[in-house]
Amino acid sequence: MQAEAPLYDVLNYLPEGILMVDERGVILFANEAFSDMVGYENDLLLGLNMLSLLADIDVFTECIAKVMREGKSLNADTDFLHRDGKIIQAIKSVRMIRKNNHIRFFVNVRNLTDVNRLNKELLSSKELIEHQARELSVLLTSKNQEIEEILGSINEVIWYIDNKTLSLRYVNNAVEGIFGFTKEIFLADQSLWQQQIHPDDRALVQMFFETLAPGQSQEIRFRIFRSDGEFRWLNSRIHHHPKLQLFIGITSDITSSKTQSDEIAFLAYHDPLTQLPNRAKLKLQLDNRFENSPSSPFALLFLDLDNFKNINDTMGHEIGDKILIEVSRRILETAAKYDFCARFGGDEFVVLLQDADTSNIDIFANRLIQIFKTPIQINELDFFLSTSIGIVLYPQDASNGEDLIKHADTAMYEAKNKGKNQFVYYHASMQRAIHNFLHIESLVRDGLSQNLFELYFQPLIDSKTLRLEGYEALLRLPHPQEGFIAPDIFIAVAETNGDILLIGKEVLRQACDFITTLRERSDEPFFIAINVSAKQLHQEYFAHDLLTYLEERSIPPAFLKVELTESAVMENIDIAAVQLTQLKKGGVRIALDDFGTGYSSFAYLAQLPIDTLKIDKSFILTLFEVNSHRHIVEAMSNLAHVLGMSVTAEGVEGSEHFDYLIENKIDTLQGFHLCHPLPKDVILQKFKNKDLYFTPAPSLGYTT
Repeated sequence: MQAEAPLYDVLNYLPEGILMVDERGVILFANEAFSDMVGYENDLLLGLNMLSLLADIDVFTECIAKVMREGKSLNADTDFLHRDGKIIQAIKSVRMIRKNNHIRFFVNVRNLTDVNRLNKELLSSKELIEHQARELSVLLTSKNQEIEEILGSINEVIWYIDNKTLSLRYVNNAVEGIFGFTKEIFLADQSLWQQQIHPDDRALVQMFFETLAPGQSQEIRFRIFRSDGEFRWLNSRIHHHPKLQLFIGITSDITSSKTQSDEIAFLAYHDPLTQLPNRAKLKLQLDNRFENSPSSPFALLFLDLDNFKNINDTMGHEIGDKILIEVSRRILETAAKYDFCARFGGDEFVVLLQDADTSNIDIFANRLIQIFKTPIQINELDFFLSTSIGIVLYPQDASNGEDLIKHADTAMYEAKNKGKNQFVYYHASMQRAIHNFLHIESLVRDGLSQNLFELYFQPLIDSKTLRLEGYEALLRLPHPQEGFIAPDIFIAVAETNGDILLIGKEVLRQACDFITTLRERSDEPFFIAINVSAKQLHQEYFAHDLLTYLEERSIPPAFLKVELTESAVMENIDIAAVQLTQLKKGGVRIALDDFGTGYSSFAYLAQLPIDTLKIDKSFILTLFEVNSHRHIVEAMSNLAHVLGMSVTAEGVEGSEHFDYLIENKIDTLQGFHLCHPLPKDVILQKFKNKDLYFTPAPSLGYTT
């Protein structure tokens, strides 16, 4: 049999501080862990009174008195003094031991600041396990009471298992705290520990012991059931002792940390609000399909809630979050068992359908639209929502996840452009349209950043006097690489992305520059007409800012005329009325452009402070091709004059148009027959040379 090692040598292997003191507190023994804890060499501690190491000596004296009085062990928080003066927070366990008519106090000190590090060292040290296994084997046969008391103060389960039968040979008291069974019950039924292993983990544990070679140490994590049926996660560091023919293990309950790590892992791939898989999980799901089933078709649906931002902005994010939770629930209920649903972000969701048959996809997409027919009730309020859905098919539309999502997003926006509350399948032409949009957008940004935008000016001629009334400012974008970009192309893009607001400021600046220059050269009255978009008109301080800018430039408001289209006004006629009234009061003239092509509602004309009605050129160009257009032009002219407005006809491109419009008392004429739009420098040269803008042909309306 192996020789017994000195008792105190065994204590030096324990990770916690161990002291043996007499009634006065004189240290009779201190293990290496305690020496390291307080920063003294072991030889200096022997014979030293423990009180000199305490921040508060009353704690210890009271503890000794209570232990002697009650005869029980006592745990207490205690602050020790390190040799360098710092405080070491610890918890000590004091037990009284009577031996050979002497009273000794066994003190177990746990450094609270280092407990995690020490436990890790305990679990990871092969040498420690081997020493404990050897010494504890001796203790098992010698029934040494002092060592039993020491083991009883250790929280980890320490056990021996026969390496052939896997029967339990020894276990300490800590087993009861983890398993719920006492040490005695476990030792009486040496296979009970195996019965408590979770059924799903038994094969794993069995294989672990079968493959752990003599001399090796490894860790294993598995689940067990407590006596009350609750399951726990355990971590065991096991050493296969080659001489003792035992598996020697130290086991800890890691349920709490395992639960936390599982929660962290869950949150890494799930949305915390809706509990749906998140964007990262969606990527993994797609990558897995491409890797394991590359030839299996499927559909990806990209959902975006219509007008959800308005709810968030008006009702608050708390209401918005509750709506998103309910939307997630409805989507999950609609999806089939093997379909995959994820929250992509914000109010966007993605569904992967196993069934790639378009007829079945249509049915499913219609179901998704239908689930929003029932209002969502939050705090007794009903919220009515709808969704726009973009659909892509794999592998027809894309071969990777990034492109699938991008194309589905493109199709979703197409659904919104078509009126929302519907689904649209992706088509390659959509991508081309987006590419074209982005290209034009970049050219617009070049124009703004490089000051490429330039105003041309087309004269407006008084039909009675054939004298110049003013000019319409027409924006041009001469790009150095792309050439002239047509306004009807870049204006539409700028209105969509919001750049029209910056462009509007640039137009106003250049128009005012031109006004200032012309006023320096002539005293003749004139105006510059600038076009204003709906986005500009609906800015809260548009009229105020425009009038303020004119004042800062010392330009009388009468030199400026604002032209708006019918659609811009009718988009929100209440806001338009407020802004236009403010401009009118400030002295700026107002023209309604392209009249007859939009709502053509005469009722609202009387509500708005309009000075000029501009008849759209589509009526002028076809005066002699469509008989009704002559009647329409005459009716619009008569109505405008009755309402006190002047009338401008644009699109005067032939002498016949010119003659007819003069004959029918159209006040102002504009068109290629009179003059093309001209750059500023050309107009200034005409001023210098006193050139006429046009030489009209003899006509009924022209007299010298």
